[in-house]
Amino acid sequence: MKAKRLLTFAVLAASLGSLAACESFREEAGLTKQSPDEFAVTTKAPLIIPPDFNLHPPSPGAAPLNQTDPTSSAELAMFNSSDPATVAAQMQGSYSPGEKMLLANAGVQNSDPTIRAQLQSDEKNMQGADSSFTDKILGSPAKAPASAKGGNEKSGGGWFDWF
Repeated sequence: MKAKRLLTFAVLAASLGSLAACESFREEAGLTKQSPDEFAVTTKAPLIIPPDFNLHPPSPGAAPLNQTDPTSSAELAMFNSSDPATVAAQMQGSYSPGEKMLLANAGVQNSDPTIRAQLQSDEKNMQGADSSFTDKILGSPAKAPASAKGGNEKSGGGWFDWF
C-alpha cells in the first residue's frame, strides 16, 4: 500500500513537472512574465475647453477644422505666399528679367541682409579662439610657442622628419 502511494505520488509529480515545462500550460497558469511594451506608450494632449464654449459637432466625413493641411503648410514654409512677379519687379540692381525671376522664386526677399557680416564675425571669433581646450579634449600634444624654440632648429613638417 505504501509503495502504491509512493508510485502514485511519483507519477503525479512527474506529470506536473512535464506540464510545468510546457509553454502553453505556463501561459495558462500565469507563470510567464509579460512586460509592458515601451513603444506602445503614448501621451495624449490634455482636453481644453474654448473660453466661449462655442462648440459645434463635427460633420461626418469632413476634414478636421482645427488642423492645417500638411501639404499647404509645407508649401507655405518653403515658398513664400507672395507673387514672384511682383517681388522681381521690386528688385533693385542691374539684373536681367530672368535673373530677377530666379531670385524671386528662390525667396531672396526672405533672406537676412546682414548674413555676410555675421558669418565674417563668426569666422574671426573662431580664428582668435584658444585651441588649448580642443587640444586637451583630443589629447594632442601642446604646441610650444614660437619664442620657446631654439634658434638652431629648423621648422619641420615634411615626411622625412618622422625618420
